[in-house]
Amino acid sequence: MPIKITDKTKCTGCAACVNVCPKDCIELKEDSSGFSYPFVDMEKCIECDLCIKKCPVLFFDKNKKNEAKPQIYAAQTRNSELRFESTSGGIFTELAKQILEQGGKVCGAAYNDRNLVEHILVSDKSGLNKIRQSKYIQSEINTIYRQIKEELKYDKPVAFCGAPCQVAGLYNYLGKRPENLFTFDFICRGMNSPKAYEYWLKEIEEKTGSKVTRVWFKYKENGWKKSPKCTRVDFKNGKYEVFDGKKNTFMCGYLGPNLYIRPACGDCQFKGFPRIGDITLADFWGLNSQLEDDRGTSLVMINNQRGQRLFDEINSNLSFESHDVEEIIAGNLCAKDSVVINPKSSEFLNRLGTKDFSLLVKEYTHVGIMTKILRKAKSILKK
Repeated sequence: MPIKITDKTKCTGCAACVNVCPKDCIELKEDSSGFSYPFVDMEKCIECDLCIKKCPVLFFDKNKKNEAKPQIYAAQTRNSELRFESTSGGIFTELAKQILEQGGKVCGAAYNDRNLVEHILVSDKSGLNKIRQSKYIQSEINTIYRQIKEELKYDKPVAFCGAPCQVAGLYNYLGKRPENLFTFDFICRGMNSPKAYEYWLKEIEEKTGSKVTRVWFKYKENGWKKSPKCTRVDFKNGKYEVFDGKKNTFMCGYLGPNLYIRPACGDCQFKGFPRIGDITLADFWGLNSQLEDDRGTSLVMINNQRGQRLFDEINSNLSFESHDVEEIIAGNLCAKDSVVINPKSSEFLNRLGTKDFSLLVKEYTHVGIMTKILRKAKSILKK
């Protein structure tokens, strides 16, 4: 039966309940929309209530330790190849390398053999390729919090990178913030349904006649500023295709229409300030600086002294400059505001498979001619 920890529309799928259950009687199962929610085997349940006590939606103090006004940097790695391979300025990889050089491990989101996303631990630099770059679907946490807890026992640094709700889930599961744990959250626009993503991949594979081997969101071939709607897809036959603009139907349904975002993201309690992680990473949109060269710049928020110490250890590898918190809000509204879920989201997700994914997205994102005329008129009047 579904576990009655919290209102389903508020559940983030962070999996803290799954990891903390001493009887392993909770598992996440996909609903008809493709999002995972906790279900409990009542025959195994001992009613210890740990799943309730550790739920960050119900119990989480985001004001602990972190600064209400974090130190803000615009930053880029000086390694040009690494910066191109990264979603923004390459700062996550520089931070991760520092952890690995100290004998530690880094946890991040990686594609599995089904091209879905799950969190994994890596112990060497070669593994960073797997957890680098943005992946615009919800990742499966599985039992990674338990693995992190075990690694923390060895007094080596461990870094975890995830959405703010996932960082909160890890903190609640651990019950404390160990000195050798470093957390990186990111400015999150909302978690997309893996079901929608799978239907998009299925359509691409059917049209090309080859299996997808890699998805590279925010591909910078045409510059960083155009990258949000530019996705490179590699195929088993050795070829690749770049989907940009209106051809990129998955991102067209996500950016703006918000067709397949998790319901809880419409009222996210893990946004705003103070932030959840030690360091927050994002694209520095709206940057007015000599650093801006359209090859990617990271927004870095240092939320506490632990985060500042780690950033200081890598800054010789970076080009960076300080900025004010107020500067980042205009270009990064999702730092404080939740996304507005499309009122037809559930309908769209339930109709997946009834027609080609791209046609379904176009049906739900179609803008009529009169709307276009009115928008054009308004833009002229503003000038």
